[in-house]
This record gives sequence, C-alpha cells and structure tokens, in this order.
Amino acid sequence: MMGSHSLAELRDAICCVSDLQVCGEFSSTPDIAPDFISKDHFKSAFFFFEGVFYNDMRFPECQDISMNVIEWAKARNFPSYCQAKMEDTRFVDLTIKLGFPYLYCHQGDCEHLVIITDIRLVLCFS
Repeated sequence: MMGSHSLAELRDAICCVSDLQVCGEFSSTPDIAPDFISKDHFKSAFFFFEGVFYNDMRFPECQDISMNVIEWAKARNFPSYCQAKMEDTRFVDLTIKLGFPYLYCHQGDCEHLVIITDIRLVLCFS
C-alpha cells in the first residue's frame, strides 16, 4: 500500500473466510448458489490505530460497530477514544508504531491483528 491509499482500500484487500460464509437456509435447495455472501450483507468494520476507531461508513447499511467498545470503555473510566471514517483516512495521515499490534474488526466480532512491519520512502528523481 502507498501513503495515498485509504484504510478502506486496505480493508478491501483483506481476505477472510468469514466474509465468504453464506447466510440462510439452503437444505431444501443445496445445489442452488446463494444470492450473497456475508461480506455483501454485513459491511460494517473498523480499524483501531493509536486510540482512534476508523469505521467503514461507505455504504448506507454500514453501522458504527465501534460504539459498543467506546461506550464500554467510557463506563469503566478508560481514556476516551476518537472516531474517523476509514474511507477518508490515508496511510500518510496515520501515526503508527512499527511492529505494534493493531486491530481490524469486521462481521461484528471477527477480529484480526494488523502489524505494520515495514515502511519505505519512495523518492522520484527526474
């Protein structure tokens, strides 16, 4: 990924088996392909980097699934957390630590560690 890429582009590049699950009852018609997979139906997700929840709000059906965590933390006197849209946040906008585990959450409860291990500066010489 480049600094100009958004977190939404990172999210779209992540492949998880949970996104490929089919929803519904198909026992009476097992040979018919389902109309949609979970990724098409449950579009909400967030990244958590350095105290900020970056929510995917690109589609009307997206919900802010980070609010449950924020409310839980607030009720227990944890520090407050910020929120932003992942589609509006580019890598160049982030302040991160190399090798530090961050969180990607989708499908409501499918969590993945995200670890940035390498950053490179690309220079253009004319």
